[in-house]
Parts: sequence; C-alpha cells; structure tokens
Amino acid sequence: MKGKDLQKDLRERKIIKVPVKHEIDGTHNLPENLEKAYRELQEALGEEWVSNDINITVAYARDQSVVPMNHPHIVALPGSTEDVVAIMKIANRYLIDVTPYGTGLNTLGMTIPPYGGILCDMRRMDEIVEIDEENMFCTIGPGVTFAQLQTETLKRGLRLINPSTSANASVVSNIMMGNISTLANKYGVGLDHIIGYKIVLPEGQVMVGGPRAYGADPAHMPGPGPDVRAFIRGSMGSMGIITEMTLRLYPNPDHVKLTVPISNSESWDHIAPALKAISQRNIVIENAYFQNTYMGIFLAETNAESSKLIPMFPRHYVVPVTGGYSEEETEVKCKVCEEDILAVAPDFEFMDWEVVEDISEGRILGVDKFTKFFRESVRVQRVKGSFFVGFGLDHLDNLVKINSDMMRAMTQQVGTDDNVFSADMIATYFQPYDMGRLGFIEFDIFIDQSNPEDSLRTISGTLAAMAASFRNGSGICFGVWALVKGAGPLHDLIGFIFPQAGTYVDTYRDMKMIYDPNNICLRRFDYETLRMKKAAL
Repeated sequence: MKGKDLQKDLRERKIIKVPVKHEIDGTHNLPENLEKAYRELQEALGEEWVSNDINITVAYARDQSVVPMNHPHIVALPGSTEDVVAIMKIANRYLIDVTPYGTGLNTLGMTIPPYGGILCDMRRMDEIVEIDEENMFCTIGPGVTFAQLQTETLKRGLRLINPSTSANASVVSNIMMGNISTLANKYGVGLDHIIGYKIVLPEGQVMVGGPRAYGADPAHMPGPGPDVRAFIRGSMGSMGIITEMTLRLYPNPDHVKLTVPISNSESWDHIAPALKAISQRNIVIENAYFQNTYMGIFLAETNAESSKLIPMFPRHYVVPVTGGYSEEETEVKCKVCEEDILAVAPDFEFMDWEVVEDISEGRILGVDKFTKFFRESVRVQRVKGSFFVGFGLDHLDNLVKINSDMMRAMTQQVGTDDNVFSADMIATYFQPYDMGRLGFIEFDIFIDQSNPEDSLRTISGTLAAMAASFRNGSGICFGVWALVKGAGPLHDLIGFIFPQAGTYVDTYRDMKMIYDPNNICLRRFDYETLRMKKAAL
C-alpha cells in the first residue's frame, strides 16, 4: 500500500472517526523545519537509522490504550548517548518535538506523539554495561529488556524486580513508569531501585545523577550536596532522555514456594486484613491479590475461553510467595503465612496450587503452562485486543471501599443498559507496597479497540471510576503529572481534587520551563497560556 493510501486508510479507521492531522501552530514541527531536521538527523545518525516514511512512522501511532492514534513525522534510532545529544540539539534548533520510546508496551498513550515531531526509538541501545555481583547492582542501556537482563543476573545468583508486564518490556521505561510488581511489598516499586543514571537534557547537555555524578562507585551514597536523582522520577521523557541507568539487584532465593488462600465470599472485607497480616511479617518476597477475572484472563487464549473459565475459579485469591535457602525454610514461612491469614480472615481456605486442574485443557497446571502464556503472548492483549487501566495508592484498609466505588461507577454509568460493562471486562488487582504501609489498586478494563463505542465507553467509565477513588482519598500513582501539567480544565480542578497538589504541579511546570526552554520534550502544554494544547486530530 502506498503512503497516501495508507494514510487515508488510517484516517478512516480512527476510532473517533476524525482524520489524523498534525498540528501546525506557527512554532513547532513546521514542514520546512522538519525537512531540515530530517536531513541533519540522517547525517548525524546515518541514513539507515532515520526515516520519515509513513509506512515506518505509522508503526508507532498506537499502543494498547484507547488514546487516539497519531504518528511521528520522523523516527530516529540512536545508538549512543552522542546520538541522543545530536537529536536534542537538532530538535532545539528547528523546534521539533521529541518523544522517547522504549519498547512501546504502554497502556496510557505515553509514546504516542500528540503533535508529531521526532520519535526517539531507544531499542538499539541494548547493552548491559555492568553487573556488579559483590555490590549487587547493574548498569544498562534503555533498550535492555527484562528477559535479557534477568537471564544474565540469574546466572550470577541475582535477580531484578519482576515487571507487571511482558518480559520484552524495556527495563528503563518500565522503571520510569513506576514498575509496581508483586515484589513491591518487600522491595518497593521500580523507582525505588534507581541508584543513578545518565540523561541527555532537552538542550543537549549530558547530566549524571547518583554517586557517579562525582566519580564515586555506585555502591556509595549520593552526594555531596542535594541528591538530584528524584529529578527524573516519573518524568517519563518530559525532562530529557535516559541513556544509561544503574539499578539495585537482589539475591535470588534457592527455593521458592507459594500458598494460595482462596475465598468465594461476596464481601471484600477480609482481603485487606489478610494482605496486611502477611506484609507486616516481612517473610514473603511476593504478595498480591487477584480477582477470579484475572485468573481466567491469565490462562485463556481467547475471550470465549476466558468467559468460560472465570466463573469456575474462586472469587478471591491472595498469592504470597516465600523464598529461602532450603525447602524447610520455605515450608515454615508458608505455614506462618497461613496461620497469620486465618487469624484475621477465617473465611479463607487454602488451595494446593500443584494439583489444580486446568479446566480448559483437562490437565494439571504447571510451570510450562504459565511459561507459555507469559512468554508467547501478552496477557492484556489476548482476550479482547487491549485494555485500559485505572490506578491509585492508599492505605490497604481503604482500598476495599475504593474498589467497591470504582466498580459501581464503572458498571453503572448513566445511559442505557448497552453502556454497562459486564463483569468479565473488569479485573481488580491489589498490591501491598512497602510492607503494607500502602496499597496499590489496579483496575483493568478489557476492551475491543476496533469498536468505537467500546473505547469511548471505557474512557467515560474509567474517568468515573477514578473520580470515585479520588473521593475516597486515593492518590494518583507516580509520574502522571508529567502528562497533565498545565492541562486546562484539569489544572483548574487540581486544587479541588487534591488541595495540596496545585503548588506541586506549578513547581514542576516551572522546572520544565527552565530545563526545556523550547518546549520540545514530551510537549503537552503551551508555555504562553500554561494550558494543554488542543488535541492533534
């Protein structure tokens, strides 16, 4: 298909039925400047690593979310920090937007450039620079995947934190998004594991954060002076592009064992006490809650199979995983977990995971079954093509009420019965964080991206569910403000929804204007009006 025909086809398929038109605002991404930037990028990186062909750029136009698709004008694949410096300097010279891209496994539209510009695909920079076994840290490039790094760390008796995503996700990108995984209860979220980094700032300067900023070994404490590592936490490309990151590693236990408390209770009141009891013992390496909807989606290959499996599983699952240097140690830890759970939540029973029948195939569940589904396919895409996620942080005790209100808001939207979500399109996941001090709630809605009504209903339902969580005091997770800073109506409501967040967002915006004076990095708002620019439709 030729470029023009492909572009026409894309416009006709756009879910909100509006043609894709890149914004022309008089300053950024002007056609004549794009042409100059394209030629200079080819000279700097090599012709094979830069393209403005619609057949190439369209591959970056969509992710797993319901965010309307939009493609970059130019795709560049840097191979080094020096290449990224060149990209930033060229982008500043010609006022071209820059959007970083790890592996594209995103669910919030964060790698979709709203106004086009240059998309910086970091997958060439996939070097594992260093693995320090004694001090338990690694230094990697932004193109390194979890599967790649975990393979090398396990050879040395170490492990990194597991992602709650596919194994081929970029480690750096996932960490920058927060990386809440089932290990968050013991080890914290991904952002907590950053020791240091190398970043190319928006104007092309290279900055090193962490102990190496003053030439020390990464095992040292940061300093002297203020620790600026938090500068990039949750920024997701709005403050520059990470070209190298140093992360903590942890010992990999010789033996692991899990116990699986289950319940068919209609109530959710026993979930938080069970999670808290296990978390505060600090004897598990993983701890999480899954709804039966998740279990059906984990194991099913199709939506039809998922719908059949979901009602066959118990309603509630708590999954604590213990680890140790011997089988006896893990057995004792599992026994303690079971006693702690029954002491606060006697409604739970315990399932022997090794003998659970795989109802869909009539055989025993095992490692091979899970390996197949986690390695060979992506869970969130398998049953309906995509999903959208709502999330928040709060005390574990409050998550039950938050979940109930979010579920009610999602399934009882204003309108006809056709607008209501069915139960098999929604799944709840609770994750204790920091030994149960806080909890994370993930609220997944499985959707069909090819259905405009389904996508728009998802957006409406998600906003209603998130509003319900805010009313209960839930906080927005991590770096979301990197997206909404300066947004017109949302910015005006921040003081009402989060009374203490207005000054924070204003301060972040002011920092952005200092470090990115030409407003090229992950551009979302206009410096003159301090408001979100119109959507690029």
